[in-house]
Amino acid sequence: MKIYGKKKAEISIVKKCKVSELLSENNIYMPAQCGGRGVCGKCRIKVKSGTLPITDADRKCLSEKELSEGIRLACMAEVTPDRDALEIEVQWNDEEDISAVGGEEKSSTLSENADPTHKYGIAIDIGSTTLAVTLVDITNKAEIDTLSSINHQRSFGADVVSRIQASNDGHGAELRKIIQNDLNRLIDSLTEKYRVPKENLTNISVAGNTTMQHLLMGYSCETLGVYPFEAVSLKKEDFTAERVLDREDLDTAVVTILPGVTTYVGADIVSGMYACGMHSSEKTVLLVDLGTNGEMAIGDKNRILVTSTAAGPAFEGGNISCGTGSITGAICNVEIDKESKKPRVTTIGNAEPVGICGTGVIETAAELLKAEILDDTGMLDEDWFDDGYELAPGISFTEKDIRELQLAKSAVRSGMEVLIARYGIKPEELDAVYIAGGFGHFLNMEKAADIGLIPRVFLQKVKAVGNTSLKGAVLALTDDKALREMPQIAKNAEEISLASDTMFSELYMEYMMFDDIVQS
Repeated sequence: MKIYGKKKAEISIVKKCKVSELLSENNIYMPAQCGGRGVCGKCRIKVKSGTLPITDADRKCLSEKELSEGIRLACMAEVTPDRDALEIEVQWNDEEDISAVGGEEKSSTLSENADPTHKYGIAIDIGSTTLAVTLVDITNKAEIDTLSSINHQRSFGADVVSRIQASNDGHGAELRKIIQNDLNRLIDSLTEKYRVPKENLTNISVAGNTTMQHLLMGYSCETLGVYPFEAVSLKKEDFTAERVLDREDLDTAVVTILPGVTTYVGADIVSGMYACGMHSSEKTVLLVDLGTNGEMAIGDKNRILVTSTAAGPAFEGGNISCGTGSITGAICNVEIDKESKKPRVTTIGNAEPVGICGTGVIETAAELLKAEILDDTGMLDEDWFDDGYELAPGISFTEKDIRELQLAKSAVRSGMEVLIARYGIKPEELDAVYIAGGFGHFLNMEKAADIGLIPRVFLQKVKAVGNTSLKGAVLALTDDKALREMPQIAKNAEEISLASDTMFSELYMEYMMFDDIVQS
């Protein structure tokens, strides 16, 4: 079978399997927000030569025109060895150039060879959607460079629940190999670029949510997704690179898995709390990591409360009909003329629009509200109700997309307010609000308040702090206190469960509405 697209390949079909499985086995990964259940319609392929039968899922996700043009869903299309002459073209947007926020501005001027007398380290943040890896000069306590990429485990679903299920269904080894390959590729790119001798790479620190760390370690995920949601390990632990990354050539490196609090408040939030200095702060601060898992913490040096809420992948372009990651061509900024109702959009890299990323989703909703195309309940005006509001040719924001956003923003807003209330203060009494994550870094806070994602009272105290998980992982290599204090932070943090919290349930229904908009 021949594959066309950015990555061209010729693959032999040796068994009966789904096209998605065949591609994955040959390191070609598809987006699959639905976890390969044939409902999100993201994994489109086009038959260039040969035939693939139309499945029920194809008929539900694709138009008659698309079906007639040979478009199929890779997760549903089945191939057998007798179809080896098949030729297909992948139709999804390439996300290898995804824009992810790394650590602080680099302080190193290293441009050629590494100093052979220095020790070097690698700091890793494993996100559900993106990966970020920083090369660190441990001797000089300086960051050198950061690389990021897509987390190709996305081919098993956009959220942790889908990946937990995939692991429990027997794909754990495959998920582990995918993340090892992704991380090793980034590590090698950095060490080769700066000519870091392998024997000089002495330490690797890994932050990520609990599920991502379990998949990397090859731990069972059977108890992660069912009550009482127990992890195999949440401790700070040291391993060899061979054990974690399947790398015998990095035998001098100690790999430290950073500690987490609970199954759904992992090492990424502990790392972030340390990076923000919450554990030593005299003032009360709120840290919100705006990603798929919606992890958040509130506190100061005396007390810390944490929680998580299932925001889903909408903030990262997932489950949005024309959604995409933060790639070149993704619509990230939107303005709608109130009179003409026409949009003006900006894309990442000022390229031709290819989809809508998370910030574009927020901005579109805020602008639709201002232009009175969208009402407080989330209903589009009848002129756009059936087909959605078109932002660019072939790229529309639909009623279904609005519902996805409502679910995500309500979960985060409600979680924030419950956490603040359980801490015993009012939102206006917070001294600072930190919004972490790549999505938060580019978020227009005014428009986030317009749709009710954050309280308007936050606007005078909110700050985007970037990838705090990665920053904490860097500090684990450069700050002598970090590896002593992170486990203490994890131990002392108290989790607030939202699952049975009546206040959360009430607020969740209330914040589904768009009623924070200021008409102008």
